[in-house]
Amino acid sequence: MASKQIQCEMCGNENAVGNCNSCGYVGETCIDIHKTIKVFQTHTVIMNEAVKMHEYGSETPNLILRDITEERCKQHPTEKVIFLCTIHDSMICGRCLHSKHIPCAKDVVDLLHEVVNIDCDKVNTMKSLLKEVKTEVLLLKDEAEHSKECYKINADKCVQECMGLGNKIKQRVDELTSGIRNGITKKHNENMTTHSHITNMCEEKTKWCNDVESKIDSFVDNNMAGHLYLMSRHFEKEASDARSHLKEIKQTHTFKGFDFKENNVILKCLFEDLEEVCEQQDEVTGSDDGNANDVFAATPKINKTRRELTVLLNQAKHELDNSEKTRKQLEKELLKAKQDTQKSENAQKELRDELKRVKRDLYHSEKENAVAKAQLSPLMDNIKWTQPTGTVDVKTTTDKHGWLIIDLVFTFPDGIQKTYHPSPGKPYKGGTFTGHLWRDHEGVLLCRMLKAAFRRGLMFNLGKEGKVVLDGVSLYDGKVNTLPGRIAYVKYTQTFKAKLAAKGITEANIDLTEELYETLTVDGR
Repeated sequence: MASKQIQCEMCGNENAVGNCNSCGYVGETCIDIHKTIKVFQTHTVIMNEAVKMHEYGSETPNLILRDITEERCKQHPTEKVIFLCTIHDSMICGRCLHSKHIPCAKDVVDLLHEVVNIDCDKVNTMKSLLKEVKTEVLLLKDEAEHSKECYKINADKCVQECMGLGNKIKQRVDELTSGIRNGITKKHNENMTTHSHITNMCEEKTKWCNDVESKIDSFVDNNMAGHLYLMSRHFEKEASDARSHLKEIKQTHTFKGFDFKENNVILKCLFEDLEEVCEQQDEVTGSDDGNANDVFAATPKINKTRRELTVLLNQAKHELDNSEKTRKQLEKELLKAKQDTQKSENAQKELRDELKRVKRDLYHSEKENAVAKAQLSPLMDNIKWTQPTGTVDVKTTTDKHGWLIIDLVFTFPDGIQKTYHPSPGKPYKGGTFTGHLWRDHEGVLLCRMLKAAFRRGLMFNLGKEGKVVLDGVSLYDGKVNTLPGRIAYVKYTQTFKAKLAAKGITEANIDLTEELYETLTVDGR
C-alpha cells in the first residue's frame, strides 16, 4: 500500500522526520535550525519514524513513549504535569498547585527533582515479587493438573468397583449402588469445577503478571521514571492481593477424594439378612496445613458378624447381672466416703473464715499505705520537676526516597522560673528541639517513651545560663536516609533506652495504646 509522506510545515521542501510542539511537523534541516538558533531552543522536538505513519490507512503507527512529566494537564492543556499530589493521588501542573492544591503543598512531590532516574532497587523488588507470584501460580496450576489426573483415575476405579458390587447383590442393592455411583460422579464433577476455578484464576494472575512486567520493562527501557514511580506506590499491595487471591482459592476450592472398598464381613451379613450394606470413604485434600493425603473413613471397620455380636451381647448381659451385686457394695462405701467428706468440708469452712479475716486486715493496711503515698507523691514530684512549660508536636513525614519518618518537635517559649526551679522569678530563654525516628515498630516504641518522659517532666530543665536544655537524654537530629546517618541512628537507639531506664521510663510502665501523632502541652511547676 502506498504511503503518504508528511511534509515539513516550516519549509515545505522536505519530508517530516519529527514533530515540534510549537511548529508542527519538521524536516531534518529545520530540526538543525531548532538546535542552533536560540529562539527555537525552548521548543520541544520529538523524533519519530516516518512521522508515525500519520493517516496511513490501515497501517498502525508506532507509539511515541513519553514519561509522565511530558504529558499535558487535563485542566490546563498548555501546562505539563510535573507534580504529584499524594493527598489526592493525582498528577497536577503548576497552575493546579497554586489554585486547588495550596493546602496540599507539603505533600506535593516535584517529579522533575525527586524522580529523575529509574530506581533500580524498586524495579528489582517489583520484578522479584512478580516472579514469586508467577512461581506460586505455576505451582498451584501443576498441583491442580496432577490432582485432576489422579482423582480421575480414582473416580473411574471406584465406579467400576461399585458396579461390581452391584452385580453381586443384584436387584436388592441396585438403588444403593446407583446412589454411590452418583455420589462419586458428583464429587468428580465438583473436582472438575474446582479445577476450572483454579485454572481460570491461575490464567488471570499469569496474565496480570505478564502485563505488569511488560509495563515495567517498557517504563525502564524508555526511562519513564514517573510512570514507574506511580506504579510502585500501589505495587506491593496489588502483589499482596494477588497472593491472597491465590491462597483463598486454594483454601476454598479443594479437591475431594473418595474411595470404595468391599467389606467381606458386611457382605456376609448382607447375604444372611438381605440388608443393604455398603461403605464409602471420603478423602479431603487442599487443607491449610498442607496434609493433602489425609483420609477419613466414614465408618469404623466391623470385625464381627451380627450373629457373633448377638452372642457377645448375651454374655455382656450376664456380666452386667453379676456387676449389680458389686455396685451395691460400692454404694455402701460411697456413703461412708460422703460422711468423711462432710467432716472435711466443715474444717475447710473454718479455715476460709480465718483467711477472710486476714485478707480484710491486709486490705485496710494496704489502703492506709496508698493514702500515705498519695499525700507524699505530689511533694516529691514537685521537688524533682524542673522542666518548664513546653509543647511537643509529633507527626509523620516522607523523605525523598519514600521512607516514613517520625518527627518530634519540642518547643519552649520564653518564661519566668517557678517555685521549684533553681532561681524562682528569674526569666529564662526558651528553645526548639527536633528529633527524628524511623517509622517502624522500634521507632514507634521510642517515640512513646520520649512522650512519656516529657509528660513526667524528665526530658528538659534549665541550664546554668538560663536556657532550656536536654536533661540526661538526647534526640537524634541527623539524616536517617543516608548511610552515615543510619549508622549513627543505630548507635543512638542502642543507648537511648538505657538513658530513659535510668530515669524510670521503660516499655513496661508507659501507655502503648495512646494516640501517637498529636500536639501535647505539658505545664511546668
